[in-house]
Amino acid sequence: MAAKMSSAVTRDGREVFAEEVAEGSSLVCRYCGAGVCYVPPHARENRGNTYWVRGYFRLLPKSAHEENCVFNVREQLEVIARRSLGLVQALERGQYRFRLLAIGDMRDLTIYRAQSRIGRATNSSIASGPLVSCDPRRLLSAYLNTAKRVILLRALCGNDFILKDRFEFVFNGMSVSWHDFYYEEERFIAAYRWLGQATLPFPIALVGRVSTIETIQCRGRLLYVLKFKTSAARAHARDETVGEVIQAAVWTSQLEWVKWLKENDEVLVFGHWRHATSHTHTRLAKRGDASFRKYLERRMSIWLHVKSQVSRIHRGNGRRTGRLSSS
Repeated sequence: MAAKMSSAVTRDGREVFAEEVAEGSSLVCRYCGAGVCYVPPHARENRGNTYWVRGYFRLLPKSAHEENCVFNVREQLEVIARRSLGLVQALERGQYRFRLLAIGDMRDLTIYRAQSRIGRATNSSIASGPLVSCDPRRLLSAYLNTAKRVILLRALCGNDFILKDRFEFVFNGMSVSWHDFYYEEERFIAAYRWLGQATLPFPIALVGRVSTIETIQCRGRLLYVLKFKTSAARAHARDETVGEVIQAAVWTSQLEWVKWLKENDEVLVFGHWRHATSHTHTRLAKRGDASFRKYLERRMSIWLHVKSQVSRIHRGNGRRTGRLSSS
């Protein structure tokens, strides 16, 4: 069901509201131009109770909002919330709260299994909302699928994104906005600094491009490292002649979790990233490089606990198509 619209525009661009429009007027969505019609106020009955529905606008038959239209986003948010097993909680005025879980150890999920029941949690650090009794592995699957769908919506909205004031992310009693949760390549340095300042570990999402996948032998077993392309250098805050770059790496002992990715693939990796406080690599600028006299390579890394923590973002016609793949 599409989100209800309280206003629309006429074909000549004049905005009208549900309270003042005449039934049968020719109108379009104010954001994307999709054809809409007016639904007058009416009574509706549900389980023996009658209540009044205010007038609103809805899509015409065979009409659809564009992919990044605010009303299409709202509709997708409603669907995500309904399918999230209570992990996404609808608040007032179209806002949502996403209750993040610890996925560092499958045993961490037993706490959520014990608390799973129909009702509302009273502990605000866990975030109140309806919980559905389920197996921890099912909850983990729902959690990762929900996270990826929410993050993908963010990616589709571009720089002037619609979700910036609609979501808060809660973990271990700490609440953050999109700015501190989602990072694309140009903000990797911001991610590095935020991870270093956070008093408690907090799961975040990084979107970058694959550089290489390396095989490393460590203590008698093989490990696989997916490295993101190094971020563009930014001037150090204390010395403009020094450039800072970020090298992000994804570690796993399961080759099949990363072997399907290729160089330059754009990937989303979600979970508990860590920033290296030591072993920051310093290298001199190459001859002829007039940008900086030397570079500081800051490093971030993550260990994959489940395959679905990493997904590939598909593009089409110069923009994201809104599709993720995990294999």
